[in-house]
Amino acid sequence: MRRKLSSIEHMVDINIVCVVNLEGSFTIDGLRSALARVQRKHPALRSLIREERGGLYYEADCAPEIPLRIVARVSEDDCRNECQIELTTVFAHDQPQLRAVWLQSDRENDLLLTTTHRICDAMSIFTIAREVLSSSHSDRELIPYQPITTQDIIGDYQPPNPWKSKLSACLVNGLLGLIPASRRAPQNDEHCLEWKADRALSDAFKQRCKAEDVSVHAALTVTLERALFAVFGKKKFPKWIVSPMDLRRERFAALKSDVVFSGAGNFKISTQPPDGDFWARARAINKEIRREVQQEVLNIPRRFHFLEMIRPLSIGQVQLSVQLVDLIVRLGDALNFNGSWNRFGLSNLGNIAIGDSDAQFQVKDMHLYIHSFNFRIFGLVPYTFNGEMRFYYVSDKKWQRRCPAHALKRQFMDLLELEMLTADNSVNEVFHSFASLAE
Repeated sequence: MRRKLSSIEHMVDINIVCVVNLEGSFTIDGLRSALARVQRKHPALRSLIREERGGLYYEADCAPEIPLRIVARVSEDDCRNECQIELTTVFAHDQPQLRAVWLQSDRENDLLLTTTHRICDAMSIFTIAREVLSSSHSDRELIPYQPITTQDIIGDYQPPNPWKSKLSACLVNGLLGLIPASRRAPQNDEHCLEWKADRALSDAFKQRCKAEDVSVHAALTVTLERALFAVFGKKKFPKWIVSPMDLRRERFAALKSDVVFSGAGNFKISTQPPDGDFWARARAINKEIRREVQQEVLNIPRRFHFLEMIRPLSIGQVQLSVQLVDLIVRLGDALNFNGSWNRFGLSNLGNIAIGDSDAQFQVKDMHLYIHSFNFRIFGLVPYTFNGEMRFYYVSDKKWQRRCPAHALKRQFMDLLELEMLTADNSVNEVFHSFASLAE
């Protein structure tokens, strides 16, 4: 079975690395067996990418076994170095879209799992990590499933005026055909920064969100919005905060079985300078997110139907597009012009659970890293691990001057702590009021 990559899949070329720090017994044979069973379960891990007449295709059930490298773990630098290698190594077309590295030592081990965003989103890499670890000490076979296709998302959708859709696609294809190819590949080099809130602050923040009847994502959006305003200033303040949405959450029934499916929509929140109460803004954003998600779910079949008619850009055309985007961003910064391209990503992954109480090893820590080979990344990835909210900021170094990472971290955490301090003071005021009445 063959399936062509969509126009978006041609452009998206991002490596995702999950690093799991382990302590305890872990065998090579157990790990190899686990990788084999995980590969047998997921169709995307059994497929290879083929190139034909300038286009890319998935060819099913022909991939060799998932490659595993074993490296001696002598110091902490070994993990950082191997992670950098994995991030910047392109997936060859004759290899599976997942590979593993085991950094081995007597006391601690690091398991690095690397995949590509074409087949796997950031949340899904944690699912793969959990399955690999649980299968490494169990003989239970994982249940395979059928691959999900674009048609599963489009369903029975038909455009109201098919001829208009075809005409629009022809016009877009004609314009895309005019884009010349560039021979100069982008040289992306990301700067990343990780930080976390302790368990007490994390619990307090989540409880406050529950009390205010807003989602954690809405509250994080307000926090990020205000932190960005403090760092950028009014003239260069990002116009949008854009977040991906997961189509598998009871929205598209056909996607429920495919836990590594990465195709999705997104919603965007128009930013505004800080004005008024934090939680009033969070409630307004919470309602806006619901409206955006509902509308996006309705739009997805139409959008995918249209994208199927769009001719994918060549690698050279993608490279030129990246250069044009860079030029627009730099020009906008120079002129203090805040255009629609000025966006900041917020991808909240929620609570991550990887450990297994029956295993002979313990998951001590876990990290996520991302590298893009074409379009530049600019965003924040929050998630919760072991009860602590963690934050992974990533930005291409060419854009780093636009948003200094440490300044954003400081403003972000100051705002979180300020809101929790305000909540504590409110509780104290109520307590003292009751105490006064009692007297």
